[in-house]
Amino acid sequence: MDKKRLFIVCVVIAVTASFVTGLFVYFYQTSKIKGNDILLGKGSYQDIQKYMEISDLEKIINDTYYRDVEQDDLVSGTLKGMVGALDDPYSVYYTEEEYREFNQQSDTDLVGIGVTAGPYQKTGHLKLERVYAGSPAETAGLVENDVILTIDGADVGGLDYESSLNMLRGPSGSSVKLTVQTGADAPREVEVARANVDAQRVTYTMLTDDIAQIAISEFNGNCVEEFKNAIQFLKDEEAKAVLIDVRGNMDGSALAAVSMLDEILPEGLAAYTVDKENKRDELTVDANYFEIPLVVLVDENSASAAEIFAGAVQGRQRGQVIGTRTYGKGVVQSIVDMPYSGGGVKLTSALYYTPDDKAVNDGVTPDIAVSNPEGRLTFETDAQLQQALTTLGEMTAQGG
Repeated sequence: MDKKRLFIVCVVIAVTASFVTGLFVYFYQTSKIKGNDILLGKGSYQDIQKYMEISDLEKIINDTYYRDVEQDDLVSGTLKGMVGALDDPYSVYYTEEEYREFNQQSDTDLVGIGVTAGPYQKTGHLKLERVYAGSPAETAGLVENDVILTIDGADVGGLDYESSLNMLRGPSGSSVKLTVQTGADAPREVEVARANVDAQRVTYTMLTDDIAQIAISEFNGNCVEEFKNAIQFLKDEEAKAVLIDVRGNMDGSALAAVSMLDEILPEGLAAYTVDKENKRDELTVDANYFEIPLVVLVDENSASAAEIFAGAVQGRQRGQVIGTRTYGKGVVQSIVDMPYSGGGVKLTSALYYTPDDKAVNDGVTPDIAVSNPEGRLTFETDAQLQQALTTLGEMTAQGG
């Protein structure tokens, strides 16, 4: 018997022994002894039935299924099924190999190709929201609204968008092969280098003599300082109104979003979280802020920190939200190591709420619903942006 198989057998024996011992202790504590009989409580009897059902099913599979099955696969399938039963797309069980890969993707030494992307029509394929100037993606000819179909030969359809994004990352200097589709054109193969892109996450400009635009691509990196620079730009240019664009923004820190809200919201609540024990943790801003009429542009790929940002502006009645209903991801997550398998589990441990008590996880419904046409947009064809300009014009005419 080789060492690996011997190790697995020893682990199975140890786990079984621990399981039986645990059951004995549990039943001893939850049962009553009367004479020579042990009377199990209703709850403990139901518990043992649940565990025996799993054991019985394993035996039935081993005895009846047409081919041999790896026991490790049955165990990991059981654990994945348990988490899957939560019906929560953000709660995931990772096998040992998957967990190792997940932790590697958190490695700060890994870099991407210089894009932000979101799910394309909920298929798992990635739609490029932004291609940063000077990035490897731009050099390879990728443009906004391109759809990534495969990554290194693997079809990403059906994956959650975070897993697809992680596949783009790797050591600096390595490359990734993509199958990309632009509009109705035939898919094409592209090889893109990975590199550390020093991207500016917050950009700003004057759209008219009176109205400015601040676009936030991610709530990451130096976004807070960049946003403060944008606010100073508004002051220097004597802007009378501003539209803040968080469309396609699916990534970033809630704390960064709140720090940026601190620049535009009056003192009070920005967001809060609630866990299963109904414990409430509040995120607040102080009294110093820049008063200016504003709107926030959102779309179906505005998620997470972007939704917290837009929801706070709407919930505090600080400005109008324009666009389409947002993605709906407002969760606090906890990651826990699994002690025996070497795997791990990522679970939603709390939900974010807006100041007016709406769950961010349900998405932010815009005050003014406007859809954009498919394809690459221009200043003139961007219906959401044009509506924002009209709304801001009306707000400034009315004195804010």
